[in-house]
Amino acid sequence: MYHLKPEAKSDIDRGAQIWDLYEDKHLFYGIDPTEKRYLTRAHLAEVVAMLGSPPMDMLERGARSNEFFDGEGETALPKYRLKLTGVLLGNWIADICIPQDLTLEKSEENLDGEEKEEFLQFVRCMLQWRPEDRWTAKELLGHPWMRGTL
Repeated sequence: MYHLKPEAKSDIDRGAQIWDLYEDKHLFYGIDPTEKRYLTRAHLAEVVAMLGSPPMDMLERGARSNEFFDGEGETALPKYRLKLTGVLLGNWIADICIPQDLTLEKSEENLDGEEKEEFLQFVRCMLQWRPEDRWTAKELLGHPWMRGTL
């Protein structure tokens, strides 16, 4: 598999892989309901449902951002506005709906209570849009869920 240096930031895929192994199902499928096959737009719609819209600086750096977001923030109809911590960001313009009922909390089926919250917190440490916001491998090893200190 992948080899991470302890100081290296975790890859967002690492969080999805850990989820897949622990939950025995994928976190993201990316199956387009119209095309009935994997498409980037369907995968990204699922990621946005789970994480919220990417920060504007990420949209500005993305080579394909204009295929999925308009970058205007407040110009779209209200049902297309995406909010993350109350701040309006790029408007989703891809020809697919963002799944409204898809959340980490609803998707996690093996744990309850505090154990579930710790696991979700652990996964969220990796599932961050900005690489600089993701925890390092060393930080992840110290997380309470990894250490079993609940």
